[in-house]
Amino acid sequence: MDSAAALRVIRGLARANRIRLTAHAAREAVECGATRDDIRYALSNAKRVRASGRGRASDWTAVGPDENGDDLEVALILEDGILVITVY
Repeated sequence: MDSAAALRVIRGLARANRIRLTAHAAREAVECGATRDDIRYALSNAKRVRASGRGRASDWTAVGPDENGDDLEVALILEDGILVITVY
């Protein structure tokens, strides 16, 4: 899948609320002050996505605005919905 297709899939899954957070992602979200709603909003409105790269725990990294308009980066795997690996 190329990045344009991944972006469409990520936006659609996020809008359908098909998002799960790993325990690590939940901790990282708290540390950076992001709520689950912020993550969903950022993924639903993602501006860009890139492949995370070889050797990474995630497949894709999406960047989008949170509910306050601040960019949030979300590392994720597309696996029966979105599995969020980490947030920064």
